[in-house]
Amino acid sequence: VKGLFRAEDLNDGEMLHFPGSLVKEVHKTETRTYIGSAFVSTADILAGNGVVHIVDNMLGGTDFQKVNGSVVSINATTIRLATQAIGADFFDEDQLEEMAIGVKTLNIPGFNAIRELVATSNGGLRHHVPLVFDSDFSREETSKPDEKFKYPALEDVQRPKSDEDLAFMSVLQLGSLIKSKKVTSVELVKLYIARLKKVDYVLKAVVTFTEELALEQAVAADRLLTKGVYLGPLHGIPYGLKDLFAVPGYRTTWGSNLFKNQVINKESWVYQKLKAAGAVLIAKLAAGSLAWDDVWFGGQTKNPWNIYEGSTGSSAGPAASTCAGNVPFAIGTETVGSITLPSSRTGITGLRPTFGMVGRSWAMSLSESLDKVGPLCRYAADCALVLDAIRGKDPRDWSSKNIHLEDPFSVDITKLTVGYLPDADMGVVKALAGLKVKMVPFKLNYTVPSAEFIMNVTMGVDVLSHFDNWQRAGLDVGYEDQTAWPVELRRARLISAVDYVQAQRARGLLATEVRHVIESQKVDAFIGNSTDWERVCVGNLVGMPVIVIPTGFKKINGTRRCTTVQTGIYAAPYQDGTVLALAMAYQAVTSHHLQRPPVDNLGPDEDSSLKQFF
Repeated sequence: VKGLFRAEDLNDGEMLHFPGSLVKEVHKTETRTYIGSAFVSTADILAGNGVVHIVDNMLGGTDFQKVNGSVVSINATTIRLATQAIGADFFDEDQLEEMAIGVKTLNIPGFNAIRELVATSNGGLRHHVPLVFDSDFSREETSKPDEKFKYPALEDVQRPKSDEDLAFMSVLQLGSLIKSKKVTSVELVKLYIARLKKVDYVLKAVVTFTEELALEQAVAADRLLTKGVYLGPLHGIPYGLKDLFAVPGYRTTWGSNLFKNQVINKESWVYQKLKAAGAVLIAKLAAGSLAWDDVWFGGQTKNPWNIYEGSTGSSAGPAASTCAGNVPFAIGTETVGSITLPSSRTGITGLRPTFGMVGRSWAMSLSESLDKVGPLCRYAADCALVLDAIRGKDPRDWSSKNIHLEDPFSVDITKLTVGYLPDADMGVVKALAGLKVKMVPFKLNYTVPSAEFIMNVTMGVDVLSHFDNWQRAGLDVGYEDQTAWPVELRRARLISAVDYVQAQRARGLLATEVRHVIESQKVDAFIGNSTDWERVCVGNLVGMPVIVIPTGFKKINGTRRCTTVQTGIYAAPYQDGTVLALAMAYQAVTSHHLQRPPVDNLGPDEDSSLKQFF
């Protein structure tokens, strides 16, 4: 059967031979005609004047040259099974038959055409969704004139005697050394690249060294200084970039074996901003495969404090490299937990900014309404410097904004009221109270039964829309962890558009309730555990900033290996300056952020099984 014919010309009992070697019998009643179990309609909506296209048991205007044989008929029975899978099994038989016709004649051809138009590439780099999430639940004007932060100028900073001490200096300190010409950018590039190479066989944190580019940028930065041109606190400072961001001439692998040879010759927005600030890219750092956890095609990125375990992810390489003193800072991303969790595991200071604070063009996307870009550093003040350099409106990212922020270096913390959740580290509460911050008990109450489920629906559908072709082509069977994205995205395939929208309405309710609880309890920020998964989901769904800070270390079996203790400082969207100010104040009176992991410098009491790595 090819082409078109009149349904009225079919006779009961005739056998029709379809492309793909399918044979179907015609069955006629007084009012209806069936081919196999498929009801044949002669309504004008399908094919005017009773003329019906039938190709491979598909009714409607399908081009038979493009249709392969199918062993499944789309009919009332299969539609009923589909509705059961999405919790919508409430249609009668006639309605199911109508739905089957609509699916075959309208939905399938229409969706195929749309996919061919916008979904043939993976990663969400093109054809951005115009439905823009806005985290501004404070309803305040955020487009008023903004100014750069007035960071402190450090005077008389001396170059330390050892390269180890030099490597662990803050960005502010390194910037002072560069500005005063006590160290050159080229020297720092060589130092940090050597450190990365020395331990990467253990940490597995680097995907690609950008050594040639780094030396070019470092030489240029040093030459500018000789001409009296200083670009700011990031001038000549080396850094690492999570391997989701495109850099011309270098691989952008997304951590996946399937994309490990991919080169995107575009400059990602963040790379452009940092290049303009004078920063020097020395390496593209590991992301968990397609931004899931810490396993990528090169192995599992390890935690420098305990190389028996992974760093978690997906900003795995940025966290491990920063922790080990192998980069002064790195850039990561978070959709749900990918900055906060590795920062917590590795004991560094990581900032997940307000949603929309930093542009994301030419970076792999999981979800336009959830993806955020932020700095991973050892010092909170460094997070402020880096954020100041990369924030702002990205013309290719409709969600990004020029957001006015209070300068964290100018915030008077004694005027702040900070809540503490039941799981907050009381040592942090006491430290902030000792700095004259008003500390009050706080409860993050809301009626939404599970923020995690809203996150699963939102992220699952969004990710699948960016990797639709990947799944349809069967590439998911080659993914590094078959219990991760492959399982999640197969489930997401069965989330209906209606249920997705309902989840977004629940997300809006959650944001409204979070706003109300912050306002009603009159707090400027609140603190609590940074790895509580439900809280991670709430923060990302609402678009709130959080800065993770180390607040202690616990020895493991008497060795130098440690488990980190951490705290998250949270605030309403666009209050990034507040959380940064509080973190800087805490670090000014504590030294947890100054601790250095053992990496390859193991003590004499370290167990022999661990020494095999070195």
